[in-house]
Amino acid sequence: MAAGTQRPDRGRSLKAHQANIDWTEVIGPPLGLRDRYRRAAAAGRPLIGGHRGDPARRPENTLSSFSSALDLGVDLIECDVHLSADGDLIVIHDHTLDRTTDGSGLVVAHRTSELRRLAAGEGERLPLFSEVCELVRGRAGLCVELKQLPVAYPELEERVVEALARHDLLDDCAVISFCHRSVARVRELEPRLQGGLLLVSRPIDPVRILEEAGAQIYSPHWSATDPELMNAIRASGGVVGTWTVDDPTAVGWSRHCPPDSLFTNHPEELMAEFAL
Repeated sequence: MAAGTQRPDRGRSLKAHQANIDWTEVIGPPLGLRDRYRRAAAAGRPLIGGHRGDPARRPENTLSSFSSALDLGVDLIECDVHLSADGDLIVIHDHTLDRTTDGSGLVVAHRTSELRRLAAGEGERLPLFSEVCELVRGRAGLCVELKQLPVAYPELEERVVEALARHDLLDDCAVISFCHRSVARVRELEPRLQGGLLLVSRPIDPVRILEEAGAQIYSPHWSATDPELMNAIRASGGVVGTWTVDDPTAVGWSRHCPPDSLFTNHPEELMAEFAL
């Protein structure tokens, strides 16, 4: 190399190359969500989901949080979706901006351009749902929580289904919500999608609740489960996905009463805890 000639930055070139890789061509067609559950059950372990990504290490519901969880090798990514004032799908947990950004007020009261200028921690911005779809596709299953309570977004279900179809994620995604009629609406719009019901209590007849919504995934807080419930859901053809499994008590109960999937704010620790 001649004197004064700049040496190529091989690390930068490699990163640029990796950014253009279609990962589905590298690792093959993405698994469907049903396949993920079947394989985990055959291996005798639960699927591990990054709840809002990897929030123990990165700002929740940001691209860096989701990337961190994916790099750890989680099976599933969970995110929360709202609508902006001009109708775009925005990923954030709360209905208000105050806790996780430097903004304030309701998400729905702000246009996308305003929301995207807000700081979400460590240099991150609020992601568009399309960005999360692009990041996750082919690397993990996606669980999308529709935030329809207490603020209801007209046509949120239609917009989410359209986005998932556009990103070819219908077979590797579950749409979940505490608003069970919202899950039923999603299943009416697109039967290929898995539906999941979020709950905080133990109902008398959990199977009936699933059947009424046309859902397949029963998703309670871990403390609202028991072996009888698990057996009933599985006998009906459904699966159980619990949240948020973060502490020794939750881990202990999850071993005594194993779910089919569990979601955590500490995916690295839980992946090690449930490794075979």
